[in-house]
Formats: sequence, C-alpha cells, structure tokens
Amino acid sequence: MTRHTWIATLLGAVVGAGVMLAGLAQAGRLAPAPRPEVLVTLAQTVDAEHRRVDVLLKQRDYAGAIAALEQMRTIAWPEPAVAGDAAAVLRHDVYGRLVRLRLDHPDVDPKTPDALAELVGEGLGVDYKAIATNAFTARLVGLRGEIAEKQGRDGDALLAYEEALDMNRALLQQALAGAAP
Repeated sequence: MTRHTWIATLLGAVVGAGVMLAGLAQAGRLAPAPRPEVLVTLAQTVDAEHRRVDVLLKQRDYAGAIAALEQMRTIAWPEPAVAGDAAAVLRHDVYGRLVRLRLDHPDVDPKTPDALAELVGEGLGVDYKAIATNAFTARLVGLRGEIAEKQGRDGDALLAYEEALDMNRALLQQALAGAAP
C-alpha cells in the first residue's frame, strides 16, 4: 500500500468515525460533545492506535500489541462534559480490545483474573450505565463476565453475561427498527 493510499484510507476512516459519532449524537443516543475538536482528535488517536495494533498482530507481535493498548490507557481520557459520551465509548473500545488480547494471550505479560477484573472496571468506569447502549460497552461488560467466570464467581459471571445480552438485544432491536421500511 502506498503512503498516499494509506493516508487516504486513514482519513476516510477518521471521517467515517466522526460522521458515525455525530449521527449517534444527533439521534439522541450519545450526549453531544461541547468541544467536538477534542472528540475528533481522540477518535483519530484511537483509530491510528488500532491500525498500529493491527500491524503488530499481523506480525504476530502480541506483546507489542498489548503494550500499545496499555499505553493508550495512560492518555488523558476526556470527561463527557468535554467530549460527550462518545469519548467513553471509545475508551470502552480500547479497553475491550486490550482485555480480549490479554485473555487470548495469557502468556504475554501475565495478569491474574483479579488484575483483569480491575482493568475492566477501570475501562467501564462507574457511570457506564448512563451512556447510551452501544456495542463497545456491551463487549466490555461481556468480558467482565468471562473474567468473573475465571475467578470462579459464576453468579457474577451470569449477571454480567445477562447485562451484555440485554445490551446486544437492545442494539439488535434498534438496528432492525431502523432497517424496517
């Protein structure tokens, strides 16, 4: 892929993400960003990081991919008052991918199930239920269930799985309602 093609592809993805987030905000599903430039910059950062992780995974550099996502944890995630709910959704996306990689590659910088549970809690934040239902949050909640299961907390695992299923059912109903003539 030439540099020009790569830049055009990246720009298209960023614009597409921005349009999607703006559409969700206009549809009333996400609180709008009072400072959209913060949200656009965050979305571009997350997009570039995901592309870097994709390349690292293609090279089978699982440690590098995990380290890149761990580095994303250290950025200053904007508050909803600054960047709207979409900032939290993007955080859930990054944390979900990190947790999934850690679960799929437990031999890379091993973490205990308790440490992974703390990671999910950090990623979700205390107010995740106040955010409109979205696929990234549902995924992270489902991962919470998977980790609770590894901890032997089957009751908590069932609750998390049920919460994730409810979110996904709601998303499916929204999608089907939007697709109906």
